Amino acid sequence: MRALSFGRLGQLALVVAVLYWGRPVLVPVALALYFAFVLTPPSNRLEQLGLPRGLSVAAVLTFGLGVLGVLGAVLVAQVADLASKIHGYSAQMSSKIAGLRGGGFKLFTESSRALSELARSVEQQLGTADHLNAVRVVPGGGSPMQRLEEVFGPVLEPLAGLALVLVLTVFMLAHREDLRGRLILLLGTQNVTVTTRTMTEAFSRVSHLLLTQAYINAAFGAVVAVGLYLIGVPYALLWGAIAGILRFVPLLGPLLATLMPTLLAFVSFPGWQQALLTVGLFLLVDLTLANFIEPLVLGKRTGVSALALLISAVFWTWLWGGLGLVLATPITVCAAVVGRHVQELRFLAVALGDEPGLNPDLNFYQRTLARASKDAYRLLRRKVAESSLVAAVDQLLIPALRLMVADQLLHAINQEAADRLVSDLDSLVTRLQSGAVQASKSRNIVGVAAESQADALMLKLLGGALAERGIALHTVPPANREEALAGTLAQAPTLICITALPPAGNTNARYLCRRLRAKLPSAYIVVLAPETEHLRTREAEARLREAGANQVVSTMNDATRLLLQESERAAAA
Repeated sequence: MRALSFGRLGQLALVVAVLYWGRPVLVPVALALYFAFVLTPPSNRLEQLGLPRGLSVAAVLTFGLGVLGVLGAVLVAQVADLASKIHGYSAQMSSKIAGLRGGGFKLFTESSRALSELARSVEQQLGTADHLNAVRVVPGGGSPMQRLEEVFGPVLEPLAGLALVLVLTVFMLAHREDLRGRLILLLGTQNVTVTTRTMTEAFSRVSHLLLTQAYINAAFGAVVAVGLYLIGVPYALLWGAIAGILRFVPLLGPLLATLMPTLLAFVSFPGWQQALLTVGLFLLVDLTLANFIEPLVLGKRTGVSALALLISAVFWTWLWGGLGLVLATPITVCAAVVGRHVQELRFLAVALGDEPGLNPDLNFYQRTLARASKDAYRLLRRKVAESSLVAAVDQLLIPALRLMVADQLLHAINQEAADRLVSDLDSLVTRLQSGAVQASKSRNIVGVAAESQADALMLKLLGGALAERGIALHTVPPANREEALAGTLAQAPTLICITALPPAGNTNARYLCRRLRAKLPSAYIVVLAPETEHLRTREAEARLREAGANQVVSTMNDATRLLLQESERAAAA
């Protein structure tokens, strides 16, 4: 196990190292894949309208580059204008801060003074160090080619990267079927079914998610830009574009986008009205999109949890910088899809997927086992509210008892822990039934617990389920059962239900069936024995029937239904 753990850690470290050192190659390829995912749906739509593959690819690329070019030119102009006026805004900020000081913000004043003194001290230390270690730099000569490289190098490098991404995107769009076939061949034709299913789901999910998010975030940026323009905040288009881009960052994106325009509104206008309107604008638009538009367009589930997207954004930003932040969402979605279809990578689906960590029954059992009564009661109440008490018993309480028995057989918990668990479940049931209406009808139905306190708890649950239908259940608990059972038999009941939790309960259930059948030959006997893996077989059910049981059921719903049917039949007879 230890060797396996170290091996996994070594593999993970190797993958991270390859991703980090392979950035010059991997980042352009990942960006090209990103654009291919986004542009494939509109390209397919144009092909469906009759355009050839080459024209459809050229059309979507030309349109996309045109929009980005116009928007980029406007944004560059606004950034340049903002940079030329930054000193004026700095002076206005100083004046506004001075006004806040005069307004009596003591804590703000003290903090500002402390920060100013710290900054002054650091500047003095740096000035002294620079004076002591001053080095005179004499510019050298160099060839004309070196000078050209120094001047145009910083510009040509990103342009070359952009051209490489563009060429790769065109190739991926034009030859997407060929790339898909080569990838299947690379992974092995023996896994063609799994590979095809994985690729289809990944492509469909990622394309739909990215394209829809691009539309939604563009709309977010446009609405924010118009709203900021109406409020009067300078450079509204710039802040709208930044807001649309930052909204790709889960949870934190809209918050980060709010900071700069709010600060600029605070500096540019007297008072707080424009700043508060700016914050309100971002909150209103983001909450509207997140709670109404996105669930309607994207659906309730995207396949990845919000926490996984946030952690992924942090990881890929650390690994690949700003481009990693843009690529974090599609990479995470693809990883989650692969984890769902490849058994060896199942941990990716568990870590990144939006499915609940535990099934409801296992979650309820774990919370009860941990003695987190508030959490367990909340889960129980939620299930009752969603369906009914009977459904809650069958889907939460009885599975918890079955899991308890399985843990006892595996010696994971001892008898004391099991008794405590049953007691806690009993307390939850008592709390749940505290406001229940008592049964108004009295039918001759008797319930008998076979042996343990768990059997008595199931009997209590059966009584609550019947009480919802207005029928009272006369119960015979395990304590003083012989005396109570003798008194019950004297009343000659026509309907009897025995609750027994396998495996221990089955023996006593057979004994009770034989005894009751001998005393009451015409009684209808139902045995509620929850089915537990490896504990209840067809032979066990047959032996209960041989002992005198008319029916053997494993769910509370079946037991309640049978007792109600027989009760109505007896009443009509």
